[in-house]
Amino acid sequence: MNRTIDDGRKQSGEKSDFKKVNTEEGNLKDASPNSSPVCSQHEKAMISRQFIEAILQVPVSLCTVCIEEIEACLKSHLPDFLKENFPFFITESMVLSFEPLVLYHITDFLSLNFNLFLYDNKSRAMIAGPYLTCQAGTDFCEQVLQDNGKNLSLLVPFHQFCLSLPIVGNSYMLEAMRTALKVVTGYGDEVPYRHYEPQARYSQEVSSLSPQGVEEATMELLEHRYYYEKLLLQEVAQGNQDMALRYYRQFSMDSRSIVRTEDPVRTSKNLSFSLNTMLRKSAETAGIHPVHLDIISSNFAMLIENSNSLKELEEFKSQMISVYCRFVQKNRLDQYSPIIRKAITYIRIHLADQLTLKRISEGIRVSPSYLSRLFNQEVHESISNYITRARIDKAAELLSFSRMSVQNIAFYVGFGDLNYFSRCFKKHKKKTPTQYRASSAIGA
Repeated sequence: MNRTIDDGRKQSGEKSDFKKVNTEEGNLKDASPNSSPVCSQHEKAMISRQFIEAILQVPVSLCTVCIEEIEACLKSHLPDFLKENFPFFITESMVLSFEPLVLYHITDFLSLNFNLFLYDNKSRAMIAGPYLTCQAGTDFCEQVLQDNGKNLSLLVPFHQFCLSLPIVGNSYMLEAMRTALKVVTGYGDEVPYRHYEPQARYSQEVSSLSPQGVEEATMELLEHRYYYEKLLLQEVAQGNQDMALRYYRQFSMDSRSIVRTEDPVRTSKNLSFSLNTMLRKSAETAGIHPVHLDIISSNFAMLIENSNSLKELEEFKSQMISVYCRFVQKNRLDQYSPIIRKAITYIRIHLADQLTLKRISEGIRVSPSYLSRLFNQEVHESISNYITRARIDKAAELLSFSRMSVQNIAFYVGFGDLNYFSRCFKKHKKKTPTQYRASSAIGA
């Protein structure tokens, strides 16, 4: 069984070569020569390895900087079925690109994570991994296998292997490796950080393409991204949460293949803001009034801006999709004519006011008799009955998810008399307000 050290964000693994995806630039300097006559850089590396393995339970390898030895070290941590079914993720060109005094984070095709840095005048490497940054459930394992075009007969052994891996948040792992780099090399400045992850499985090795080929590959990525974006927004407009989340996962992978900045948190925030805007506009097509959507949108915008965690930002994206879908499912009005949409929206916005047929008809500028007839025809109940039901539904929501008193809730939803509110509530919900609160998922 694995041990969770901290939550972190999974970088998605996909089948192709690797591209550098983000960099924190720093001023590189030569490390000060090791003045100790009894402790070489390699001896310090061996001590640091023991520390990381003991504290984080992540395996650490020390090897010479050549592709053959690096491959042998890392494959020693993988079961045979993975070595036989997946290509090795570090290439000769990657090894040649490694620089001293830089910390590298590499995510492979299986979403396994590795950190490494060079020491001993670029002749040796310290490599930590494999580890995961989040729990690997069967859904995660199934998605990884599908992304790599592998048969699901590998699902059970792959899931068992993932359960044996340590789970460590990237922030913990990177801090431990930064400390090790400084201890081993004597480097005293800020350590630059670079991250490599697989390109999308359908993309070619862009570095070997002609300028025209690069443009075609980029266009292919964009086409995939906007294809899944369109499907995602269609499902949100219908309130289909499960399908929307499924298309979002694919859209998210395609977005990571295209968007690259030097600040991964800022990138995630920008994507979150864009997704929030798209979801709001999609929900609006279902007839949801912008006033209601603005409340949802503003709350998520504030959460996004105040977050500095990649894992938290990724969770916000899924939460946004779920919230918008549930809101559409509950409040969609696109099945009604424009006049009835206006009437229902007016009722919802002015729920605490003294609502009458006359006041509503004046508010949306239509005759009372026409509105009454059209409302009965489309909604299949009178306006007065609809108002009462809407007030009771809102009261039930507040009883479940707020600490407001029953009396304040009654006034908040437009009931001036507490006894009348209680009678109406019991008629619709078969329980008194107090009984309903006691039986709800979240009590007072």
